[in-house]
Amino acid sequence: MSNSSQVLVVAPDYGLRRSLEFALEVEGFAVLSFDDVNAALASPSAAEGSCVVVDEEALLDDPFAMAAVRRFHKPVLLLVDRSRSMPDALGVRVLRKPILGNALITAVRLTDEAGGAGQLT
Repeated sequence: MSNSSQVLVVAPDYGLRRSLEFALEVEGFAVLSFDDVNAALASPSAAEGSCVVVDEEALLDDPFAMAAVRRFHKPVLLLVDRSRSMPDALGVRVLRKPILGNALITAVRLTDEAGGAGQLT
């Protein structure tokens, strides 16, 4: 993925969402962010993204959110809390929080190159 690619960010927590935006924008990525999965899917701009970064908190209150994530039809990077287990069978790349150093940028690049699933720590 070139640094000019657009990354979709889905995170209900405003502070986390802004932090993710900042980290990606500093590296030259265009970022389109949303506070929930359905808003991201409803956006006409969602099709332009090369991958999606989703915070697990966006999935916890909506029983259909994970099914909605699969409708993105692009690589997904799921940010999860270290204390929770998340099955790899979801077809997404998993990055455990807290995110340290350049892990987010590396994971976004790997997610796009690999086309999806896998576990990162």
